[in-house]
Amino acid sequence: MSEEQTMESAVATQSSPTDTVAETTTEQPQTNLLNEGATIASAEKDWLNDISEEFRSTPSISNAKNINDIAKQVVNLEKVLGKPKVSLPQENWQESDWNEFYNKTGRPETIDGYDLSYNSEHIKFEDSDKNKLAESFYKAGLSQQQASAVFTSIAEREANLSQSVEEKFISNETNAREVLQKEWGDDFETNLKLSNAALNKLLPNDVAEQVQERYGNDPNLIQLLANAGKSLMDDTEFKGTLQSSSWTSPVAAKSELDQLRSDPVFTSQLTNKTDPGHKFALEKWTELHRVAAS
Repeated sequence: MSEEQTMESAVATQSSPTDTVAETTTEQPQTNLLNEGATIASAEKDWLNDISEEFRSTPSISNAKNINDIAKQVVNLEKVLGKPKVSLPQENWQESDWNEFYNKTGRPETIDGYDLSYNSEHIKFEDSDKNKLAESFYKAGLSQQQASAVFTSIAEREANLSQSVEEKFISNETNAREVLQKEWGDDFETNLKLSNAALNKLLPNDVAEQVQERYGNDPNLIQLLANAGKSLMDDTEFKGTLQSSSWTSPVAAKSELDQLRSDPVFTSQLTNKTDPGHKFALEKWTELHRVAAS
């Protein structure tokens, strides 16, 4: 073999490894991010192969992304199962079923378990009224929270109504006073005393009290009674009673004092020296105490 042939053979031998590498490199698959995402998704689903086909198609399993999702579902389920179970009401429930439901949903063991309180200067619930409401709440199966909400609603309505009545009473009393003071002038207090005496003279005590309570601020009635009192001045007994006092007995005077103590209008007149009715209220208060002590 010539030297030239030997050189060509050597070159051919050296080039063959390079060709092999090139061929191997072109056969490897090219990678990109989309392929990588598919690979990740495939890997995440591999854990499903370890689950029986019987459960694999269940939504809670098939929708899970990984085994941790299944673990979270199990933990949450344990929390739910650990809570008290309350059955939903059914049409065929008996009284015992309803009682069990009410007890589980927060009803007190007895009616005494309800706390029914409401603070207001306009109304006050008697214990008997609260007991009746508590009985109704208990029968209806209300919890303490529900009972408090209902009771507060009732109390607010009563308070608003009471306040409205009180304001109307004060307004009527003020209007009647203005009308009569304008009509009678300096004879205002004298005629008031005359009308009161006539009322007690003409009507039995129980009827007179009812009239005074319902129509005590009616200026027309007060004027009518004052005129009736003037026509009775020839009656010696009536005149003597009028001159001494409009309250004929210590018992009646004490009763009148008790009523006036709880009367906000009279209290305001008695304590407020600038009130137009202060002088009359003070005289009435002083005279009642004198008669009550006799």
